[in-house]
Formats: sequence, structure tokens, C-alpha cells
Amino acid sequence: MKYFNSLNHYRALSIVLIVTLHVYSTADVALDSYSSRFFFNLISGATLNFIFISGFLFYIVFYESYQYSTFVKGRVDRYLKPYIFLSILPILVSVVTIPMYWDNSNVMDYNTQNTGLWAFVSSLKYLVTGAHITAYWYIPFIMLMVLISPFFITFIKLNFKKQLLVFGIALIIATFVQRPFERTDLFQAVHAIFYFTPLYLMGIMCAVYRTKVYQSLRNKEIYLFAVVLLIVTWQTNHGHIGLYKTEFPTYNGVGSVIIKMVFFCLFYMVWLRRFEHVKNNIISNIASASFSIYFLHVYFLKVVYVIKSYFKLSFEDYSVLSFILIVLFLIIMSILTAKVLHRILPTYTCMLIGYNPKQNKAAQLTLLKSRTLYNIESKQY
Repeated sequence: MKYFNSLNHYRALSIVLIVTLHVYSTADVALDSYSSRFFFNLISGATLNFIFISGFLFYIVFYESYQYSTFVKGRVDRYLKPYIFLSILPILVSVVTIPMYWDNSNVMDYNTQNTGLWAFVSSLKYLVTGAHITAYWYIPFIMLMVLISPFFITFIKLNFKKQLLVFGIALIIATFVQRPFERTDLFQAVHAIFYFTPLYLMGIMCAVYRTKVYQSLRNKEIYLFAVVLLIVTWQTNHGHIGLYKTEFPTYNGVGSVIIKMVFFCLFYMVWLRRFEHVKNNIISNIASASFSIYFLHVYFLKVVYVIKSYFKLSFEDYSVLSFILIVLFLIIMSILTAKVLHRILPTYTCMLIGYNPKQNKAAQLTLLKSRTLYNIESKQY
């Protein structure tokens, strides 16, 4: 398997953007100017970068040796186990502090029935939706994507025209269904499949036809980025901020974020290709710990929020500085926690927090070979 260093850069950038979006409210960043709203719209939808990368890697890493049971088991170890472990505390806190968050009155009465049963049903709903903590909605959704992976195998085997047709139909559907609206929607993971699948399919196609993509879009990154800027300008000028969300299957206009991300993902893929030969330890550490950062940064973000609330702090007068410092704090603490835990419990860090540096080291061993391949391909590129 060839190691794509540029994809490593992309993965690091993607998790930084996701963390950045989660810090906005805690850092008291006000979207009260055109430039602030424009920048927020520019980076909104960063999760779609991860979807694109996942589709790309599905073809590169898993397709040739794909076996359904093996693939599912591997993703359970990678995603589901750390999700369940890291969900125990926030679900417990949520059930105790907001016992009526879920309406379970259709199966029991909280005041007269066993409150333990109410808590059990609520806990299951939290696990199904990921509503107990910021960003954890992603795991129930991605596990559904794992379960329907035979569809993606079939998609890979189609010819290009049929792949393009399926992608186009999926993209049109996604612009109408938009992202899930409420955390309390038990079927939001299913809803999310309709929204995120086209970028996953695009990632697969870009992996299959990567040489042609690199050749066709060589030195054209500026045009891709220009389209992104035009879409963001349109969104900002029309008063839209952030993501488009709606209840499924309610129509609430056409979402342009996913269209923006189609061009943004192509831009990142081609632009970062220029740095295929660049090796940076900071980027490598962020990339290798990207899933641990995803799982852990929300814990440290909660710590910042609690400290801020307890001491009644306000960052409004220096929101940009606090914003940058909090982002750095979350990323650094997440990586340090992953490394320390791996030193203490090296066998269990993947199961507990999704951190497996062995995979990254194995990938780094192929970097020298990939550089040779890069030099060959770059002559064509």
C-alpha cells in the first residue's frame, strides 16, 4: 500500500479545522462583522473533509483485501469501542443532571415507574444519537457507513459514467436533505448518510482516478479556490452563517455548503500534493493522533467552559487571542494525553481513545518508497 504524505497533511488540517469550529462560542468570538462571518462560512462544513478522506482511504487501504466481517471488526475496534468508553462519563452526567432530556413517556412514567429503566432507555438513546457530547454524533453515523460498505464496493466496480451518475444524484439529494437539525432525532445517523455519502463517493472516485485528477487539475488550484470564495461570498451576502440544517424529510431550501466542499476537497487534494515530499513532525503527530484529538478535545473544551463559567470569565475583549490559545490547548492536551496513555497502557489505547501509533509508524516506513513513487508520478503530474 502506498503511503500518501499529502493525505497525512490533509488529515491534520481537517482535525484542526473541526476543533477550530468547536471553539468559537467558548472563546466568545462574535460574528458581528462581514469578515468574521465570511471566515466562519469559509471553514464551516469541515467534517466533510474527513468524509472525503475516509472515502479516499477506503479504496486505497481496504478495497483490494476487502472482507465484510474483517472490515466491520476493524472499524468496531477503531471507532465504536473508544466511543462507548468515552461516552460513559458524559452519559452518566447527562442522565443525572437532565433526566428529562429524552421523553420516554411512551414506554413509562418517570414519576411512577422505575427511574432506573428510564435512565437505561435514555442512555441507549444517547448512544444511538451521540447527543451526550459535542461531535460524538459522528460515530453512530460512520458505523452505519461501515455496515453499508458493500454498497461502496459495488460503486467502485462501476464504470466512470455510472459512478458519476450515482455521485451526481447523491449530491443533489444531499443539497435538499441538508444536515440533521436536532440532537434529539433518533434517526439522525440515517439522515446523515443521505447528506455525507456524496463526499465519500467523491473520495473513492478521486482515489481510483487520482492520477488523472492530479494531471487535469495541475496548477488549477486557484480556480477551485476561487469557486469556493464565490460560494462563501454568496452565503455571507445573503445573511447565511454556518451550516444548513433541517429535519428530515422537511424541505428548507438548498444547502450550498456541500457544493462548496466539493470544490474545497478537490482544492486540498491537488494543492497539498505539492507538499507530498515534505515531512513535518508536528503535522505527523497531529495526523497520527487525529482520531484521538476528535475523541478527547471535547473533554478539554468542557474543562475550559466549566472554568470560564465558574469564574465568570469573559473573553470578548480578547476573543481572537483566546480563540487561538484554546485551539492550541485542546490539540496539545489531546495529543499529550494520547501519548501518555499509550506509554502507560500501550495495548489498550486504540480501544480506549482510538490512538494507534503503530499504524502511523508502519505508514512512515513506506514514506521513502512513496517519495520515489512521487518523483516518478510528479514527472507526469
